[in-house]
Amino acid sequence: MSGPFNHIGYKIVVAVIAIGSFAWIARSGTVQVNGAAQAAQAAQSAQATQMQLLQAEQTAQMQFLQAEQTAQAAKVIAAQNLTSPPRSVGPSALSSGRTDDPAGRMAWAEVLQNDVDPRVVTDAAMLERIKAAGLPWRIRDRLTGIEMLLVPAGRFVMGMSVGDEAANSDEKPAHEVILTKPFYLGRTEVTQEQWKQQMGWNESYFQDINFQQLPAGDHEAKITEWMENGFTRQQAEEKVGPEITTPVVTATWPVETLTWEVVQEFLVKTHLRLPTEAEWEFAARAGSTQPLYGTLDLIAWNSANSGERTHPVGSKLPNALGFYDMLGNVWEWTNDWYAADYYRSCEIGATDPLGPGQNPFRVLRGGSWDHDASNCRVSFRLNHFTGDPRITDFGFRVARTP
Repeated sequence: MSGPFNHIGYKIVVAVIAIGSFAWIARSGTVQVNGAAQAAQAAQSAQATQMQLLQAEQTAQMQFLQAEQTAQAAKVIAAQNLTSPPRSVGPSALSSGRTDDPAGRMAWAEVLQNDVDPRVVTDAAMLERIKAAGLPWRIRDRLTGIEMLLVPAGRFVMGMSVGDEAANSDEKPAHEVILTKPFYLGRTEVTQEQWKQQMGWNESYFQDINFQQLPAGDHEAKITEWMENGFTRQQAEEKVGPEITTPVVTATWPVETLTWEVVQEFLVKTHLRLPTEAEWEFAARAGSTQPLYGTLDLIAWNSANSGERTHPVGSKLPNALGFYDMLGNVWEWTNDWYAADYYRSCEIGATDPLGPGQNPFRVLRGGSWDHDASNCRVSFRLNHFTGDPRITDFGFRVARTP
């Protein structure tokens, strides 16, 4: 043990030797005591010395624990700066959401458009809150090239939508959530190209080297047509010619087959973060109180229309904040741990919720190309082990606090 215990330990040894010496002298009779009063005084002195030593030891222990707590707090703050949103600084921040010096704190961003476009942000209340935030509306992260849109501070009802018969028990009870700070969110899911530029590798299942498509027209159907006119299979194949496939460029497809831990490596490199579960749902709803923010097949690649694969990001209609693929295409990791009963702890409302405590599961949102309408809802919560196995429809979308 180092620090305060070295000095205190020395005092303890000296004091113990002194007490022991007095006891030995008293027993041996070499020092004459002057009656019962002197003996009592010696005992009291020894007891006082022991109390002082005990108090000194307790003080040293408190100092040691405080130092440990300070160091641990510093580690947590450093980690949160990379992967977690800042905690609430009070409900008053919700009223304006303004910042006095956005430029100084946003050197990481290239401003694409300062003023919000009402043709993109079609929810009137959201439009006004974005204007009031005093921050650029559309920006591009300089390091990754990812385009991001501003999500304003606000309040909404999180969880089961009214009348949603498909809602599961972990989506209940619905509860009011207040987000006191605006944040930026990726306009689309992170693409394979954006991922590879930062990480140097791409293990997505649906990518150039693993996926090809036929040109227009069905090769086998043409062979059958010749065979129905009296030609043998061999003759028909010779007439049609060889089957020619063309590679699919998947750079703009969402990166997938990612664990939560692997995503953290990307976030550390880029200083971006995952949205919290509450931030994700607030942005996905974009002012809507319904299970979907539009007709499913028009807004999401799901099991009914995907052809069993992912598709280029942004190829379906956006929501009322301008975000694409908030439903469908790939599941999106959030920053929160998962607990099936977590919403019960929020039934009277929550401000800037960060989810339950640590456990083996994290939350994914949004549904995917491999899931049907019951899972592609804004309140649906998927939980999965944070480690392997990797799943071919797990991707993510980035966030950042101004």
